[in-house]
Amino acid sequence: MPFINEDNNCLQPRTLLVDNYDSYTFNLLQLLVQQQQPACETSSVLTIRNDQYTWPVVRDQILPFIDNIVISPGPGTPGRAGDFGICDDLIRYAAADNGCPLLGVCLGHQGIARLYGARIYQCLVPVHGQATQVVHTDGSKAGCLFANVPERFTVVRYHSLAVSDAGFPHDELQVLARATGTVATLDSVGQLKQVQTDEIMALRHRRRPIFGVQFHPESIASEYGAQILANFTNITRRFIRNGMSQSGIPKGVAQMSMVYANEPLLECHVVSTKGKYYSLATESVDLSGIPVADIGGRLQEHLYGDDPMPLWLDSAKAGDSSSSMSVLASAASTQSVTVRYSLKTKQVAVLRFSETSTQPTVVATETIRSSFWEWIQQVVERTRVAELATEGFRCGWIGHFAYEMKGEAIRTNGLAAPDGCGRGLPDAQLSFVDRCVVVDHKCNPPKAHILAIISKEKPCGRSESPDGVDDRWMDSLGFSTKEDAHQWVNQTARKVGQWCKTATTTKCTENDENLIDGELTVTLEPALSRSNYIAAIGKSKEFIAQGESYEICLTNQFRIALPQKSRINCARDASKLYAAMRANNPAPFGALLWYADLCVGVASCSPERFLRIRTNLDNNRIVEMKPIKGTARRPKRAQYTCRNEWALRDAECAKALQDSVKERAENLMIVDLIRHDLNAISGGRSRVPRLMAIESYQYVHQMVTTVEAQLNDTVGGVMALAQCFPPGSMTGAPKIRTVRLIEELEKNVPRNVYSGCLGYFSTNGNADWSVVIRTAAINGPGELSVGAGGALTILSNPDEEWAEVETKLCSVLPAIQQYVHSS
Repeated sequence: MPFINEDNNCLQPRTLLVDNYDSYTFNLLQLLVQQQQPACETSSVLTIRNDQYTWPVVRDQILPFIDNIVISPGPGTPGRAGDFGICDDLIRYAAADNGCPLLGVCLGHQGIARLYGARIYQCLVPVHGQATQVVHTDGSKAGCLFANVPERFTVVRYHSLAVSDAGFPHDELQVLARATGTVATLDSVGQLKQVQTDEIMALRHRRRPIFGVQFHPESIASEYGAQILANFTNITRRFIRNGMSQSGIPKGVAQMSMVYANEPLLECHVVSTKGKYYSLATESVDLSGIPVADIGGRLQEHLYGDDPMPLWLDSAKAGDSSSSMSVLASAASTQSVTVRYSLKTKQVAVLRFSETSTQPTVVATETIRSSFWEWIQQVVERTRVAELATEGFRCGWIGHFAYEMKGEAIRTNGLAAPDGCGRGLPDAQLSFVDRCVVVDHKCNPPKAHILAIISKEKPCGRSESPDGVDDRWMDSLGFSTKEDAHQWVNQTARKVGQWCKTATTTKCTENDENLIDGELTVTLEPALSRSNYIAAIGKSKEFIAQGESYEICLTNQFRIALPQKSRINCARDASKLYAAMRANNPAPFGALLWYADLCVGVASCSPERFLRIRTNLDNNRIVEMKPIKGTARRPKRAQYTCRNEWALRDAECAKALQDSVKERAENLMIVDLIRHDLNAISGGRSRVPRLMAIESYQYVHQMVTTVEAQLNDTVGGVMALAQCFPPGSMTGAPKIRTVRLIEELEKNVPRNVYSGCLGYFSTNGNADWSVVIRTAAINGPGELSVGAGGALTILSNPDEEWAEVETKLCSVLPAIQQYVHSS
């Protein structure tokens, strides 16, 4: 929403933004950056965590160069030193005669009130992700926090604690705004009801420019957030008058920011335009006139049906806007390598698989000093092609990162030691694809692009990475000559052309819905029994009520022991399982990865994009995320004799999901978290082009939001993924605190590849990764595991949450049963 700036002074106040380990802090940064005047050229916001430096360091080295302070929201309570850090000292500093203006948001607001003697109490009705009305009494004249803001407006609230009216210190503080209207809560039998709300929503100090707001002005669904931050900026200008510096924050002080000091993942050395020493051989085949409904699946079978290590990224849902491209490839190539990482040993193994053997040759091993994320970023940057920006996959790295890789992505104390997945799949594995076929589904007619990498001479002066990557093995990647590469491309193009001439009509088969409710012939062994999962839901809601989290994504692992006749011993067996899954539940981000030497793999029918990076026509890198939060089961067609009657009921289910207070709150909390993640790597340039849209799949309707940002030049593709990992839709918010709680709630059972991500880093700089859900992890010949769960809020009903787990299982189990039956 546009804001009005009452002050024409181009001098931009220098702001200290203090992060209380929240997942919305960088959304405040976005508001601060947005209202920075165009004439001000330098960055004027320094962001630090509440325990990053001691108070003397902040007081003596940072505050002399600061004009105002913003204290972020955060989990916990301001009365706990571990939750509030140096913030009490900052409020005292702002209150002193030589202090500066200060704005506290949510936890910061509560901290101001507590320091002046107010009582902070646990709300009878916690409110998280709900949009409610606020009425302010601050007036609309210049110099007020709510100048140019209507008396009544809509805000988003995330809080379980509030400032009490009883004993409020009216001599020191003034109430500026209150909540009004109603909020949703649960009644005694777990049904939603509306109750009145009138909590204190804003306050100020009576003599000093110290302000607090309980609501979240930075939320995408709050009104007038930018205006409120602009008003605070103008208050700062009026307070300081002629004392404001003509320059920005000195470089030495700016480098004390958490982005520089605590986030080595974002250091600029990870992005380089040097070392691009590969080129591509390409040819395209027109797939028009082919009477085959499933071109990608049939072409995969024709080209890679007998391959020992298939890598298949499968856009299997026809007509879906995200189903734009399928990649058909193999990890079995003497011109390729596979890198495999163990969190427990911190060792990377560089392996090479031949076309005729499933046992690899060990090319190199390395022990990681920092993190695998940084190591693989170096490798990805050194395996680039020198070509203009193009869309999609142009050869490169395909693989997965297990959820346990969070231990190296979230760099903070308090997380469990990163011992990895335990058994089954590696913690991370990526294969360099030196040749492949890419099916472009969005073309009309579709096209098959045949691609091969050509290795060029190693450029002079290529430097080692900070991790000392021994990159000699990179010199053997790809075809050594243009002639060899073009020979493979031409041969493959002829194979595709011949297939086009002989392809026969296939009938799309729909899954038998009776399999869902029929008797299970496979045994499910949950990590948490139903009673234990229900108990974990209750404990989660206690954490939320105490202010420890806003939303917790609780999950459960279901182990499936396969009968002897159905054991998955090779790629062909894994392909049969995946074929049943994609027929049962086609999805835009389907995948089959088979790791032959370990006899493990991933068969995924994910509907959710985690993160995509593409380059636009202006040569800017655009990062996009599409979180899914909010699920409703679709009615079964077999239960309706009239298709129109089924369609009407189906539309009612979708509308109920769209209007659900609980589901919208779940989605909004994750959207604001993702905006925070992207703002951290884009300088506060995120946007939300599509908010809470409904997408329909075989068995469920889902609520989906799209968030985009322009990536900073200094951030590599791998580092962008690491900054946002693990997917917020699989953790909750605030992410760091909630991930710790999840470890306790899920009894430290590894999620493995479930809740992690799967996808590619392309040689042209593009990337596309899905959230690993609706997936069967193949942990060995006789064992599968399937994860399922849901987001928990204060409005969650335990029985309904367990039913959601069962609904999500139903997107995978029928296909597993079909595979077992047909084996």
